[in-house]
Formats: sequence, C-alpha cells, structure tokens
Amino acid sequence: MSAPMKTEWALLDAPSISTELIGCRPARLSGKLSRHKLDRGVRVLCPRAAATLTPASVVTSRPQIKHGEHLEAQLGPLGQSLVQQVEAQRMGLEEKPGDADRSNFKLHSTVDFWTNCEADVPGARSHGAFNMLSEFVQGLSSGMSEAGMFTSPLAAAYWAYHLTRTSFMTVQGLSGLLAVIAAAGAEGDIAAARDTKLGQLWEMRMFDDTKSALSPFVEPFLMYHQDFKNIEAGVYKLPWDMTSLRNKQYDPLHVMRTALTFASEASSTMQRRMRGSPDRVWLDSSMYPSYYLNTFHYQTDGWFSEKSASVYETSTETLFLGRQDAMQRQSLVPLHSFMQARSSLGHSQGEHTSMLEVACGTGRFATFVKDNYPHMSYTALDLSPYYLYEARTNIKEWHRLRQPKLSMGGVDGSGAHFLQGAAEDIPQPAASHHVVLCIYLFHELPPDVRRTAAKEMVRVLKPGGLLILTDSVQLGDRLPLDDGLGQFSDFNEPYYKTYIAEDLGKMFSDFGLECDEKFLASSTKVLSFRKPL
Repeated sequence: MSAPMKTEWALLDAPSISTELIGCRPARLSGKLSRHKLDRGVRVLCPRAAATLTPASVVTSRPQIKHGEHLEAQLGPLGQSLVQQVEAQRMGLEEKPGDADRSNFKLHSTVDFWTNCEADVPGARSHGAFNMLSEFVQGLSSGMSEAGMFTSPLAAAYWAYHLTRTSFMTVQGLSGLLAVIAAAGAEGDIAAARDTKLGQLWEMRMFDDTKSALSPFVEPFLMYHQDFKNIEAGVYKLPWDMTSLRNKQYDPLHVMRTALTFASEASSTMQRRMRGSPDRVWLDSSMYPSYYLNTFHYQTDGWFSEKSASVYETSTETLFLGRQDAMQRQSLVPLHSFMQARSSLGHSQGEHTSMLEVACGTGRFATFVKDNYPHMSYTALDLSPYYLYEARTNIKEWHRLRQPKLSMGGVDGSGAHFLQGAAEDIPQPAASHHVVLCIYLFHELPPDVRRTAAKEMVRVLKPGGLLILTDSVQLGDRLPLDDGLGQFSDFNEPYYKTYIAEDLGKMFSDFGLECDEKFLASSTKVLSFRKPL
C-alpha cells in the first residue's frame, strides 16, 4: 500500500481564525472537527500554507518537555513532524497507525475485540477511594459472570491467582497514592498531590468523564480472559511462578518488603512529578547515549541503580493493576506459531533455536519464554548493568525452581547469555538469531534512534526468522482511548507522542521484513514480522 501524502499542519488559536480560513478544508475542518482541545486552550489544525494568511496566530507545535532541553533537541525535525501528525491523525486528517496496520498485517481476532472495546459498568469514572472499591466489586462480579471462572480446576486456579494479584495491586496502588498525599500534606500541598497523573488515574480521571473508555477495574478481567484462553488452547503454559509455591511471591516477608519499597518509590516519584522535573541521573558518562540518561517515569536513578531494577516490576504491575504479565505473554502467541513450524525439525522445546531479546529489562518475560522453550538459547541485551543483573537473578530463580537438574549451558546453566549494549548498535553478528524480540522499548526512543534500532534488529535476524515487537497501543488501536493516549508523555516520556503516530509496519518493511500478524492486548499491541529467505 502506498503511503498517504503528508501535509504540513499548523496549530492556530480558534478565536483568530476567519471563516475563510476554515473554509479551506470545509469537509474536514467543520463542526466538532474544527476545534480540538490542546493544553488549556482551544486550537484548530490547518494546512500550513493557509496558516500563513494569519502569521500572528500560528502556534508552533512542539512537545511539552519541561525537563532538559537536550531531550527536546533530540526530537529533531522528524520528531516534531510526528508530534504534529498526532493531532492531524486524531482529527482524521491523516491515517492513524492502527488504520495502517489493517492494510499491512493479518489481524488476529483480538484486534477487532479491543479496537472499540468500551466499559459497560454503571457509575464508571466515579471519584474517591470508596467509589473505586465499589467499581472494583462491580468489575469482579461482571468478570465472574463473563469469563467462566469456575468451569474447570485449571480455570479456578488461574482466576484465584489473578484475582488475588489484581486485588493486591489495587490495594498497593491506593497505599502508594495515600503515601503521596501524606507526604504532600506535610508540605501543605495536598491539592497538588491529588492533581498528579497518578492521582488522576487512581481517582478514575485519566480520561474525560464523558467518555466511555474501558474502566481500569474491568480491563484486567478481559485481559485475563484472553490470557487464559491461550493457556487453555495450549499456546503457552500457566505462569511458572503461579505454580511454583516456593517462589518468593508466596513469602509474606518478601511481599511486605516489596510493598514498603513501592510505597517509598511511589511517594518519591510523584513528588518529582508535582515539581514538574525529574532528578538528574547520579552518573555522568559518555558511554551511554544522552536519551538513556533521562529518568523515565520520574523513577529514582533512572536505569542506573539496583533499587530501580528491584522495584520496577512492582511499579509497572501496580500501574496496570496486575495485568502487565498477561499483556506481555501475548508475545508468546506468534512465537508459538513459529515454533510449531520448527517442531517438524525436532525443535519444539527450543533446541537449536536462538532468541535475542533487545532491551530485556529485568528479564521477567524471559522466564516465560524459557519455561515454554527451556532448550532455547536466549540472549538478553540491555544497556543497564543493574537491569541485566536483575535479569540474571530472575532467570536463575526460574532455573532453580523449574529445571534444577537440567544444565543448558550459558550463565548459571540456564541457557541464557547476558550482553550489555544498545538497541541501535547491537554487538552481534548479522543473521545470528532465529527470533528477535523487543518489548516496551520503542516508545522510549527518539524517532531517529527508533529507526536505527529497527535496522539493527533486522540485521541480526536470520533469513526465515521471526521478529516480535511488543509495545504500547498507538492511535487507532483503541479508538475510545485516542483522545487521552498522549497523556502518558507526562510521566517523563519525552518521545511517547512521536511513537503513537509512528507507522511501525512501514518502518520495518522499509528495512526488508514482511508484516505478518497483529494482536491487541489491552494497553499493548504485538506485531510480528518475518524475514524473507
């Protein structure tokens, strides 16, 4: 499919726009589409050529990066163009990535399900802790009736575990919010604490109250239902840590320590958010790219401390009320299809199969890969030595609990290898891996680096190999969420708005891959690609 013609758009203040100017696109810039809320004012989009008629009213569309001008500078012309495209796409003036995907990929049934998925919970978007808990109970009741929780012992075990997980994350999230408010109260700034994005999220105001976007307390149940159906169909196994009762998550002392650490981190993170600027990373180094020295999410130490690595999983799972693992496990669906084809060669357990995970983080997802394909040679790539060590710890724990008698080579006999390096400069030979996997990285890369990383991932993939890209949904993927999707950039995510407008299918196709299949999983999308033989 040919790429749509790109038009340069300018943002103009609505009061200064004449009827003649709006008349330049009467079919698209009229009625509700003629006005779009941006920041605190009302502005409209108009072709830049027409905008020159009233130069005094033109507003430069630049990302709102209040911390570190070097981050804004790294967006460059490409990044600033993508930010402009976000508004044009929202108004239907340019094709959204979700629409482009429909032309480029085979669509799994999950795509149609999630694209227009909306809540049907009475009183959704209510405010306050009591109403939040009330909505949670309603969501639980609805989920129990819709998901068939007790149809088999397997289903009962799965749902008992995951309901407990979501309940714990909900309480933990509330506790974190209370810690933030308590800390702010000591400084006389409670109102500011409640107005943070985390406060808005936990008080059900992440999206406009008039919208019917899916309730955060219903969404986990739908995600779990999708996850369990894959398990029931044999696509992948039950979560290994669910069935390993010696796992640390069943240790009350470990759970208590983790909860206290999270509360402390949540308080520190939101205080930085209230200030509107993150702390500087403690490390000055020319060894790392400048974008990587940003403290994404306002988290303590960015990617550069043992504490950051140890609390990361808890923080992100709490934000998603426990469904992050289930979302990431959808990456196993295209991997299952690929491995089925290799099973005819005797490689069903991962024998003679090499996987590279780019930006592996804490290695949490790697344990699910290894549990399903224990003989697969797995290489973890990340820039942070602290996160690589956490990944080694997690994989070592999986090996100890699940395959203690099986020596698979690699580090600690787990069949895993650990490699420090950047996605845009992968220190691996060309055509060296059957599978390349990347989860939740691309939305944190500057646009130019994003393309270089994509080219590198294609380079190290073997002909006939599979590339799996898993990341945040984009514009057009979840239609009820489009208006508020860019708000995540307020969590010190300076490149997120450029990401949600990016045509990922075209990007990887330009480097020689063939688009394969698309999956949606709540707030996550999974794209698979094949490299021609």
